[in-house]
Amino acid sequence: MSTAPVASAESASTRRQWVAWLRPSSVEDDYEIREVEGEIPRELFGTLYRNGPSQKQLPPAGYEALHLFDGDGYVHAFRFEDGQAFYRSRFVRDETYLAEEKEGRYCMDGLNVKAENPLEGVGRVQHNTNIVSHAGRLFALVENGMPFELDPQTLEPLGTFDLGGRAVGLSTSAHPKTDGRTGEMVIHGYQPVEPFASLYVLDAAGNVTLAETVDTPWPGMMHDLAITQEHVILPLGPVVFDVNVMAEGGVFRDAVSWQPERGLKFGIRSREPGSPMRWFDAPTAGYLFHPGNAYEEDGVIYMDACTYLDGENFLPELCTARSGAYGSGLVAHPFLYEFDLATGECRERQLSDRSAEFPRIDERLIGYKNRFGYAAIGNPATRDDAAGIWTDLARYDRTGAPSVYRQLPAGHYTGEPVFVPRHADAPEEDGFVLAMVYDAPNDRSGLLILDAQDLAGEALATLWLRDRVPAGFHGNFVAA
Repeated sequence: MSTAPVASAESASTRRQWVAWLRPSSVEDDYEIREVEGEIPRELFGTLYRNGPSQKQLPPAGYEALHLFDGDGYVHAFRFEDGQAFYRSRFVRDETYLAEEKEGRYCMDGLNVKAENPLEGVGRVQHNTNIVSHAGRLFALVENGMPFELDPQTLEPLGTFDLGGRAVGLSTSAHPKTDGRTGEMVIHGYQPVEPFASLYVLDAAGNVTLAETVDTPWPGMMHDLAITQEHVILPLGPVVFDVNVMAEGGVFRDAVSWQPERGLKFGIRSREPGSPMRWFDAPTAGYLFHPGNAYEEDGVIYMDACTYLDGENFLPELCTARSGAYGSGLVAHPFLYEFDLATGECRERQLSDRSAEFPRIDERLIGYKNRFGYAAIGNPATRDDAAGIWTDLARYDRTGAPSVYRQLPAGHYTGEPVFVPRHADAPEEDGFVLAMVYDAPNDRSGLLILDAQDLAGEALATLWLRDRVPAGFHGNFVAA
């Protein structure tokens, strides 16, 4: 198992701050945000939803023993109206949350930690990864369960969404992609038993128009997908499930392994019902959680993504990250993949030496050619000792123009940047970048609002919350 490298006093402090950022919170609140540095743009009109894990009932070993992905869903809503901002936070009261609340203890096996005297017949499904709006409905998502619907105003639970009774798998992923022009939503699912994957399409009104199983070469962890105007791209890395381990009472940590000889494959198929899947082999074995965007031009699909190459340490460090034991395994870099639809060839190119994660774009261009992309990145001066820590923000330019970087103050860390257009018809770069920040020296959390056209310039506003928010994963803005 991987361990953190021998650290300097500075990097040891950084690791302590990382552990503090990840610790859970049990606060649920509702108030107007009054501690504002700068001025909230009046063009911001709608709600930013964020989601991430915060385990309320802890195992006896404590929160540092948990896997990075363990924790109850913990949703935050920032509502903007007329230059004001209002905040609400609620736990996702799904079946797991309610069962543990009733028991008053950690009573189901987690990804790392087995429970003492676990409840029988109940598996841990915590909707803690993403939160997405579609056809007027709000869904908290995780990749080992079906979407869980919340009330968009109150965040109260409305129950599991069963895909209109058309589910052909056990779960969906936490990463649907919504076509920027048609409003059609594409989402996949994967599982450790056959059929290993499934694919769904929901039209702009929320009706399920496609529900099909997908043949994959092995049962692998397929966290995300990408779409173009015509195609779906499913990344399949060499993270392989052994269902027998789970059947014999093992936990997720023991049931997945890194098998680099399998390589990194991409399954590409048309979005039309009944279309066959073609598999493309990447030159380098790696794993990717998140593509940025994909589009096709002259018979070639272009897709950017953040790819992990240190497979030996990747899985172990996901297990130990909450204790500060992480290193090169949690470093991803931006890559560009090209898929030649005529020849079946996959080409790849690493775009930067700086670590990067949580790539996002202007959502109006999902599936179509975009120019700008945004990501949370690491400081190159501390990339090795502070792997997995996101201290900066970046704006990439597909035309080859220089990237723009924003470094946060010392002891500040950021999450996924979300782009919001200034108005519905604004040009691609004309808008705002919203990102959660953690101020470790003061143990407080806030929301950073930046001008996308001047990412490195003075912040338009920073909204400080009354209570710290644990490091989360993903979010989306829903215009009012």
